[in-house]
Order: sequence, then C-alpha cells, then structure tokens
Amino acid sequence: MQPCLTYKSNKIEFKRSRLLHLVIIILFSQMICVQAQDIHFSQFFAAPLLINPANTGMSGKDIRVANIYRNQWAKVGIPYETFITSVDKNVNIAGHSFGIGGLILHDQSSSFNLLADEFMLSVSYSKIINNQQFTFGLQPGFVLKSFNLEGLTFSSQFNQLSQFFDATLPNLENNLDDRLRYLDLNAGIFWRTIINKVIPSAGISVSHMNMPVQRFSTSSTGIRLPMKLNFSSEVLIPVNARIDLKPDILYSYTPGANEFLIGSVGDYSILQSNLPVTELYAVMMLRLNPVRNIDAFILGGGAELKQFNIGLTYDFNISPLHKVTNFNGAFEVSLIYTGKSRARNITSLPCYIIN
Repeated sequence: MQPCLTYKSNKIEFKRSRLLHLVIIILFSQMICVQAQDIHFSQFFAAPLLINPANTGMSGKDIRVANIYRNQWAKVGIPYETFITSVDKNVNIAGHSFGIGGLILHDQSSSFNLLADEFMLSVSYSKIINNQQFTFGLQPGFVLKSFNLEGLTFSSQFNQLSQFFDATLPNLENNLDDRLRYLDLNAGIFWRTIINKVIPSAGISVSHMNMPVQRFSTSSTGIRLPMKLNFSSEVLIPVNARIDLKPDILYSYTPGANEFLIGSVGDYSILQSNLPVTELYAVMMLRLNPVRNIDAFILGGGAELKQFNIGLTYDFNISPLHKVTNFNGAFEVSLIYTGKSRARNITSLPCYIIN
C-alpha cells in the first residue's frame, strides 16, 4: 500500500588589512582547524532534500521542483549568495513506495571568491506501520569547491617601506590548489502520524557520513569534514476550515558550531474565489545559537497560485554584529512547482499536502 500523507505547509566587504590577509592565509594555505556551519536557509521547508534525504518524493504530487535563493550581507559589502534547485517524485514499484530525485546547489562566499557546487542524487523508501509513516532516505553525491586568487594578496606581499600590500610582489604560495573535489554521502529518517486531526512529524539526518578530506594545499594532509546532524520537527494544527498553524523547529549540530531555527508558519486558505491565489501564508522565526546569542529575527510570507508556491523572507540581524550591519541580514525568495496529484490508494493517514 502506497503512503499518501505528504506535507504542504513551507559580508561584509572588508578593506584589505593585515587581519584579512591572515584570515585568507589560514583558509586557503593551511586549512587547519577550520570548522564552519554548512549552508543554511531560513525557508528550510523550501529546500526539503537539503534538510533530509528522507523528504524525497514526499510532496504527494507527480513531481516537485523546489528553488530557493539566499542573499546575505548585501547591505554591508559583497554578498554571500546561495542557490539550490531540487527535483523529486514518488514512484510505486511492486506495491512499494519509493522517492527519487536530486539537487544542485551553488554557493559563493563574498569577496574571497570561494565557490562551492554540490550535485546530489536522492532516494527514499516509505512504509506505513500501525498508522505511523516511516521514510528512509540516502543521498550520495559530488562536491566541487574552488577559489580565485585574483585580487588577493598575502603576507609575503606586504611592502615594509610603503606599509601597504603590493600585488606585484610574488606571493610565494606555490603549494596552493585552487580546486577541491570529493564524494559526499548523507542519510536520514522521517516519521509522521495523525492524532485527532493534528499531524506531528519529525526527522533526523546525518550529512558527510564518509567525512571527506578537504584541503587547498598540496603540501597539507588536509582535514576531514565532520559529520553534521539535523533534527527537524513540525506539528500541523488545523485551527478551522481556513487556517492551519505549523510550529517548526530545526536544530543543526556540527562539532564547533550549532544553531536552532524555531518559529511557525500560518496558512490561510482562500475558498470559493475566482482569483488564481488559493492560499496565503505568513512566516515568523528566530535563529539562535544556544551558546552565544540570538542571531536573527525572520519575517516573511508567501502565496500559492495554482501549482506554484512563492515565498519571501528577510533575516533581521539582531546579534551583537547588528552594530555593523544596522540590523540588515539576508533575504530569501523561493519558488516551488508541484505537478498534479496522482491517484493513490486510500490509507489510514490523510493526504495533507505541505509544500
């Protein structure tokens, strides 16, 4: 029997200084003891395959194409830009429900010209047991990272006479490799049920299970990318015939870095209308680091127009960095297309759709 329940609810350009050059040398030459949080989105519900491979094929439609673009720190310098596109669908093989799909991600890190491109395949298997839906997902793929030395200077190019960096001097960085390639592997599990019309769900995923080696220096042994843990949960609460409330939480942990994203999405269905808009929704969330501070207050919303879902959010920076950013953070825009619903067997769980 094929499961039917799916979910519908949704830098600073620094002036060249000694400190900047020291940071660049550490990042690109040594690649030692660098631990950083992976790419993240505020509209994580618009990047389902990035959050958990077990979300593959869970849209309840013939096909889902999800796109999201994030632009951060544009008000204070050259922005960090991230774009992801994912495609997935559900297929039935011999009465068993599978999901197939993949994603392409591109990320550019400000004036450092550091680029990252990910190409991931995604598969899942879903089973309903005693009114509980369980889905298991696996995501192998390939990652390419590169950087451009143009416009960068190093410590060896500091002119003691002029007290400025001189790009015409040799940088003496003969062991740098401007490209890094590795295979990556992610996996996850997802659970959902229904209790008196309320639909709780939760998922756990692990990224970088193979802990690939990263290095930009041919003279270095590099470092292993640590595994990253994602825990996500949502409770879909039907308030009335028009309004649904969806409290959400996303927790990400990497050794040396962790964060919470907590908040809610509110849906308002437009009934018996000649307008193409069938639903409106609002988003309100907080991103915080449980050790340091609250990072951002997130506001936004969107609309569903026939088979398209359009969303827009803005991150207001409220961390101590707000003195530099003037509360400006990041904006995201998402566009999700879902095909027509396919005929499915009736199960004990409702076909409630969340994009």
